Amino acid sequence: MTPRVAIIGGGLAGLTAAHRLLARNIEVTVIDKGRHGGGRMCTRPVVLPDGRTARFDLGPPLLYTRVPGDPGATAHRVIDLDNELPGPSLFTSRPVGRIGAPGEGAGPAPITGLTTTGGMRELPFRLIAAASGALHFQDHTLVERLERTELGWRVHTRSLRDGFESVASANALILTPPVPQTLELLQNSNIALPDALRDDLRGVAYSRCIAVYGTFDPVEPLHPGGVWLGDGPVEWICDNHRKDVSAVPGSITALTSPAWAEEHWDVPDELLLELLLPRLSAWVGSPTGPGSVWVHRWRWARPVSPVRAPCAVLRDHAAVLAGDGFAGQHADAVDAAVTSGEAAAHRTGGLLTALARRDTRYSVPRPPRYTLEIAVSTPAEAALAVRAGADRLELSCALEVGGLTPSIGLFRAVREWVEVPVYVMLRPRAGGFMYRHSELEIMWADAEAFLSEGASGIVFAALKDDGAIDHVRCRQFVERADGKAVFHRAFDFLSDPLAALDELIELGFERVLTSGGASTAETGTNRLAALVQHAGWQIEVLPAGSVRPHNVADLVRTTRCDQVHSAARVPADDPLLSAHPRLARGLGAPGELDERLVRGLRHELDRLAGSLS
Repeated sequence: MTPRVAIIGGGLAGLTAAHRLLARNIEVTVIDKGRHGGGRMCTRPVVLPDGRTARFDLGPPLLYTRVPGDPGATAHRVIDLDNELPGPSLFTSRPVGRIGAPGEGAGPAPITGLTTTGGMRELPFRLIAAASGALHFQDHTLVERLERTELGWRVHTRSLRDGFESVASANALILTPPVPQTLELLQNSNIALPDALRDDLRGVAYSRCIAVYGTFDPVEPLHPGGVWLGDGPVEWICDNHRKDVSAVPGSITALTSPAWAEEHWDVPDELLLELLLPRLSAWVGSPTGPGSVWVHRWRWARPVSPVRAPCAVLRDHAAVLAGDGFAGQHADAVDAAVTSGEAAAHRTGGLLTALARRDTRYSVPRPPRYTLEIAVSTPAEAALAVRAGADRLELSCALEVGGLTPSIGLFRAVREWVEVPVYVMLRPRAGGFMYRHSELEIMWADAEAFLSEGASGIVFAALKDDGAIDHVRCRQFVERADGKAVFHRAFDFLSDPLAALDELIELGFERVLTSGGASTAETGTNRLAALVQHAGWQIEVLPAGSVRPHNVADLVRTTRCDQVHSAARVPADDPLLSAHPRLARGLGAPGELDERLVRGLRHELDRLAGSLS
């Protein structure tokens, strides 16, 4: 039986959490009171009297804009998330016009920001589409009450379309609305928070914003990224047509400043338009006709005092609180939402793992497709492996000694040849895994280079002199890789595998490569099975070590793993080395990737998945 998670809120935080949980084969229901989901990443379509449909971004006008000279850095988590999803990139860099506030000097470079083709809501929509068939999404549905029972949660909802009332059941809960709404829902459901957490969350405040949108007869074209005003009632003016959001020219959105919105929040729409339209006319001209301009209010537009933690866990309630009111280290609210959603999914995985360990009815389900990772050392091998059915590659050199760090040139060549995820080995030398400071500095420089060049993740390990995991160094590398880190077969040298697995979970590793402490994965099957069960939904266990077509099905069936790793290599004939055996003895045994082995592995994995389905 597979646990179910209910996520309240279909904005970026909730959908990111759903995306991560679905990747681990967890059943997910998302409930959102909006008409289509997306939260404040809102793009509203309006059918005009002439039959055309205009579209207007009503939430963030652009992403990652900065005042000239502002040193604030961004993590660009939204771009990273988009890169994981099918389809071309949604984002385009646009120049932004800037009217400075009094005393603000000109910056050294022009301002740019990112717009989203089709509108900001396209990223949430792409997240929903990527989960088609797996995600149960209830939009335009209000959560009225939460009920905690011995079996989990009962979420009482009411449809805003027809008033239909229903109850959704879940083993764990993630709440991602604005923090004040979350606190109100918990209070109305008689669910108490620890005093310190409650006080911290009560301190999370939000700015307000009023959006004016409609069709205008422009005086002059605006910058493609819009105009960013330094002060006054209006903060942003954007032409959605020039942003490639709307097919209708003159589709304008104007966003007020937080101070003006706060002061005029209760003013009727008609009076708001009387106050704002004269201020907009110099930029966008006049409305195309009566009834062609509308008002939308954002009560919780942007957190101004978020908590620094990425989420809050209510362990006894099997619930996680998340959203853009968390992860306050991020300058951009959208980055905070993505970071918080990812953290919420990870911590929820921990809650579900604890459930599976104490209740044998729950177990990690079998996936519709088993992931095949192949170790490669050249661009030609990478292309061959993908052609034969590899889903992911581990790139290294010197595979005859377990793999060493490849050159940056080799990585660049491989990236040009394949499109599947490529994880790169960080191992500066053969031998053990206790590194000098100088060696760790080399590994760090290599990690920086590979990740900046587009590596999907890194594969490494660092142990202390006593043979234990070096927590400090490992945490630094994991954080640099944003969690896309694999602890390699140094794991098999650790004395207590289950305790070590818990350490890797705490450190944030995505995956562990292991033979179960044996010379081959086939020999270590029993321990691998225990590791998979212990890992639950918190970390992936990747069996490795002489995985071949003849044993892969039994290995997967017995361990219940959802992926395998294989070098799939055979000895290669090198006439020159064969002619000089004594000289060649220290050069390592030559080997090459065998396409037949990769195809055989893919065939056996697909056959097993088909038989189980």
